Amino acid sequence: MSGTPESVAHQHARAWLWKTAGPIALPVLAALTLLLLPLAVLAAPEARTAAASSGCSTGGTGATVAGIELDAVQMGHAQTIVTVAAALGLEHYAATVALATAYQESRIRMLANDGSSPELTAEQAAVTATSLTYPHDGLGTDHDSVNTFQQRWIAGWGTVAQLMDPVYAAQAFYARLVEVPAWQTIPLTQAAQAVQISAAGGAYAHWEPLARELTAMLWPAAHATAADPAAAAAGVCPGLPVPAGSWIRPTAGEVTSGYGSRWGTLHAGVDIAGPRDTLVYAAADGTVLTAACTSAYCDRDGSLSVAGYGNLVELDHGGGVTTRYGHLSAYTVTAGQHVNAGTLIGFQGSTGNSTGVHLHFEVRVDRSPVDPVPWLADHGVDLHAATPG
Repeated sequence: MSGTPESVAHQHARAWLWKTAGPIALPVLAALTLLLLPLAVLAAPEARTAAASSGCSTGGTGATVAGIELDAVQMGHAQTIVTVAAALGLEHYAATVALATAYQESRIRMLANDGSSPELTAEQAAVTATSLTYPHDGLGTDHDSVNTFQQRWIAGWGTVAQLMDPVYAAQAFYARLVEVPAWQTIPLTQAAQAVQISAAGGAYAHWEPLARELTAMLWPAAHATAADPAAAAAGVCPGLPVPAGSWIRPTAGEVTSGYGSRWGTLHAGVDIAGPRDTLVYAAADGTVLTAACTSAYCDRDGSLSVAGYGNLVELDHGGGVTTRYGHLSAYTVTAGQHVNAGTLIGFQGSTGNSTGVHLHFEVRVDRSPVDPVPWLADHGVDLHAATPG
């Protein structure tokens, strides 16, 4: 549980920093969730898609660090924390302090809060429970504390919506840390406690070996991203073994919106919804035509007022056939690159003209869109199945 920071870092998160792991816990306040969750997320079956996001993520695969096993979700959040430090121009010790703090507070998981703490008023509980409507990978019940650092909206750290953004959470932590006198040289546990003002302030020291080793692992990628934030994210997750010439389902999740007229215009593809950062694969062998942000911004989620696909990958499969993969949180390929069916090309997100995390998938023949469901069925692929392949 954290104290009040005097200021928070200004927003300048990059697209691939959205490494919020996909939700794996069912919301407790179901009625509130139905009102607030984006439709694409509502339609995604948690149990059937969780494996896709927990097996690997934008942070890579799981790892054993200082004798502690961390899964891909934890590694993804850890990469975000380290990358934000590098983006802010801080030295790696800042990331070490932050990682030790996050492990003590949440085991480096994005925790929502159902508002069940008896210390909260009914109004405070209701506001706190809105955290359930944002991507999360567990529940906490400590006062109004949320996220990897267990920051409190009542204490002035930010709104619930801001605090459930892992980039904002890390920025807020660092904003408070750099105000601690001699934070670069004092013991880690003192620096962390000065930020957190925790009842168990001495506990942070226990995780210093983990945090130091984890920082060393993740700092090179973070530093590279800070130097070239527009570059593709590292393709650290494995692809799928697919026979040459085959077509596959490009991602895990449920088809939540089909091809055809929608809101008076043509919805030129299908939407497949899974947890944030669910892996997206090339549907067939091809060459990357486009790998870029195609909207006004892709450093955060978009909305209906934003035009374009957000982060888009387009592949040329030859014979006049192309595929498009839109609204990605990040992509891992570059224009001109050859990819095989099953190559990891990005991660499900909500950039561009989007109201929820999903993959917008198109098939085009001689530049004209066709319905991907029957087209892929003719090529041996059932888009209504739950998993890639």
